[in-house]
Amino acid sequence: MANFRPLQPAPMEEQVPQPHGKPFLTQKPKRTVTLGACVACRKRKSKCDGTRPICSCCSQKDTRCVYDLGPNEKPSQAMKRKNEEMQDELSSLRQLYDSLRMRPEHEALAILHKIRAESPGSSPAHHIRNVTESLRRGQSAYNTSSMQLPESANSFTLPSIRVALDSLSPEPARLPFTSMFSPGYDEPSSQRRRHTSDADVSTRSDSTVSLPPLTSIEALLHPENDDSSDPRLGAIANWTSVSKDTQVLAMFMTLWHKWEYSYYHYLDWDIFLDDLSSGNTDFCSELLVNALLATASFHSSLVKNRSKPFGDSIITRFYREARRLWEAEETQGEKSLPRIQAAMAFFMVFGKHGRDKVGYVFLQEACRLAHNLGLFCLPSPSFQRPHHVPQHKWERARAVTAWALFNFQLTMSFLFYMPPLINSPPLVAIPYEGVRDTEDLFRDECARSVVLLELLNSLIDAENSTSDIPPKPEEVEILYLRLKLWFDRRRSSLYPAKHASPQNLLAAMQYHVFVLRLFQPFTNYESPNEQIKSYRDQALLRTSAAMTELRRLIFLYDNRHGWADTVPIVMHPLMVASFASLEELAHEKHPVFLSESNEIYQGLLTCLHALSTIATYNFYAQLLFRHLAQSCLSLNIPVPVELVSVLDRLQSEEWTKTAASMVSSHYVPNIRKTATEMENARMDAIISQWDALIIKDDNAKRVLP
Repeated sequence: MANFRPLQPAPMEEQVPQPHGKPFLTQKPKRTVTLGACVACRKRKSKCDGTRPICSCCSQKDTRCVYDLGPNEKPSQAMKRKNEEMQDELSSLRQLYDSLRMRPEHEALAILHKIRAESPGSSPAHHIRNVTESLRRGQSAYNTSSMQLPESANSFTLPSIRVALDSLSPEPARLPFTSMFSPGYDEPSSQRRRHTSDADVSTRSDSTVSLPPLTSIEALLHPENDDSSDPRLGAIANWTSVSKDTQVLAMFMTLWHKWEYSYYHYLDWDIFLDDLSSGNTDFCSELLVNALLATASFHSSLVKNRSKPFGDSIITRFYREARRLWEAEETQGEKSLPRIQAAMAFFMVFGKHGRDKVGYVFLQEACRLAHNLGLFCLPSPSFQRPHHVPQHKWERARAVTAWALFNFQLTMSFLFYMPPLINSPPLVAIPYEGVRDTEDLFRDECARSVVLLELLNSLIDAENSTSDIPPKPEEVEILYLRLKLWFDRRRSSLYPAKHASPQNLLAAMQYHVFVLRLFQPFTNYESPNEQIKSYRDQALLRTSAAMTELRRLIFLYDNRHGWADTVPIVMHPLMVASFASLEELAHEKHPVFLSESNEIYQGLLTCLHALSTIATYNFYAQLLFRHLAQSCLSLNIPVPVELVSVLDRLQSEEWTKTAASMVSSHYVPNIRKTATEMENARMDAIISQWDALIIKDDNAKRVLP
C-alpha cells in the first residue's frame, strides 16, 4: 500500500486560519518604476528613484547625479538619440579627415591651427563640431539685426552622412534632384527645425538682410569681403530687380571676375564697370548684368543647392530675369555688344546644368549678331559709334568682344566635338598690345585659337563628321609643331612653374589635351588603316609624354588649389586623364591598386576625388563622376568606399530619371572613341542607357512570378 501524506480537510468559510507562531507581515508598497537610473546609481548597482535633478541615493551619499536619459525619455529613445549623435560625430570626423587629406597643404595647416586654437577645456566632440561647422558653414552663429539664430542652435550637430547626401524638392514642377552634401535639405524634421535659421542668399531679394556666413573651406580660409570688390560695383543693384543686396551682388561679380572672366574674358572689365557705375548702356545692360550674375552665383558658397539644376535658388531667378530681358530685346531687334556677351554667359549657365545643346543656340545667335555688327571685319563706316564714346574705347570694346567670341566658340566646338561656328579669326588686331601684364592670358589664348582653328578643321570633317579617315601624318606634324611653338613662346607670366594660378594650370592642361586629341586617331591599336599603322609609334610617343605632363599638372592643381571652386571646363582634362588611366590599367597584366606605388592609379583617384568635390556645386560633374566611377567598377578597378557611397546616391532611380529629363548634351567624355563611335559616346546616349536600365528594371518588377 502506498504511503501518502495525510491531509487535513480545508477549513470552513466561517473558520479563520490561525497563524503558527509567526508574526503577521504587512505587504510592502510597490517601488515606483523609473524610466532610467542615473549614472552613479548604475555604477553602484543601487536602486535609483529617478528624482531630478538629484536622486535620493545620490543626495544621501553626496555624489554627483547625472542622467543619460532626458526627462520622460525612454531607454530606446535615448539609444536612438545616441546613435544619431555618433553618426553626426562620425560624419564630422570624416569631413575633417577628408579636408586634411584633400586640401592644399597651406589650407590643411590652417585647419590644423584652428583645431589647436580650441580651448583645452572643451570636449572632443564639441571641438570637432566647432571645426567641421566652420568648414561647412563658416560659423554657426552670427549677429545681425534681421537674422538671429535660435538658442537651440548652440547644440547644433551635423547630420549623418546618409542624410547629408540626400536632397529632394517638394515641387515636382521644378525637377526634384539629388543634391549631394547639402546639409538640412532632406533631413528628418527634428534636424530641419534646427536649420530653419540657416542663411541662404537664394531666398533673399531685399536690401535689409546682411551678408550670411561663408560656407566653403575657401571662404573659411579666404573670407570674401567688400574690400576685394571694385568700388564701381557699388551701383550693381541698379541693374537687377532680383536682389538689392549690393554687398552680395558685388561679391558674386568679384568671384565671376576671379574665375570665369580671368579665363574666358567675355568683355573688357574696365569698360563694363565704367558704364555700370555711370548708368550708360553702351557696354552694359540689364540683360548682361543678370546673365553674368546667373553664371557668377555658381561660384559662391552662399548659394545652396547649386548642383540642383533650375531649382528654387537665386541662380534660377537671375536666369529667368535674363531670359525675360533677352526675349524683350529680341522683339525689338536689339543688336549690341552686351547682347553678344550675355549669350556667352547663357551658354555657361546651360552648360553647368547639362544642357549645352540649348546653350549652343545662344552661341549661334551670338555669332550671327557679331556678323551683323561687323565685328570680324575692319571698322566699317556703315556702323557708326555713339558720339559720346571715344574712338579708342569703342574700338577696344569691339576688338575684345570679337576675339573673346572667337576664342569661346572654338573652345566649345573642340570640347563638344562640333565644327566651328566661325571659320576665320577677326581681322582686327589682338587687343591689349603693350597695355598690361594682367591680359597676357587673353592675348595668349587669341594666338592659340588661330592654331586651334586649323587643328579643329583637320580633325572634324564638317560634311562627314563620322569619317574615321585621319588627317595625313605630315599635316599632323605641322599642326603639332605650330601648337608646340605657340606653347613654348608663351609669356613667362603664364608658366605654371613660375605662376601656378588656376588659369595658368588650366591653360597648360588644355594644351596637352589638344596634343592628345591631335594624335588620338593614330593610337587605335585595332585599325587596319596602313596610314595609321605607319605613324602609330610616333603618335604613341607624343601622347605618352602629353599624358605624363597632364597628370603632373592635375596633381599640382590638386595640391595648390583643390577643387572647391573651379572654371567648369577643368572637368574635361580630368576626364581625358581618367579614361587614359583606365585604358592603361586595363592593359596591365598584374596591376597594383595602391596609390603609393602606382602613379596611374593615383592619378585616377585624384580625378575621381576632384569630380566628387566639383559635384557638390556643379550638376554636370555628377554625371561625369557617375560615368567614370561605373567605368572603373566595370573594369574591376577598386574605388574608395567614400566614393562608392557617392556613386550609390547617383544611381538612384529618381536621380537617373531626373538626369534623363534634364540633360541635353553633345559632350563626349572619352576622346579615345573613334569618329564612328562618337554619337553613341555622347552624354545624351550614355544617360539614355542609364534610363533604359531603370525602365527595364521597372518592367521586370511588374512581371508576376
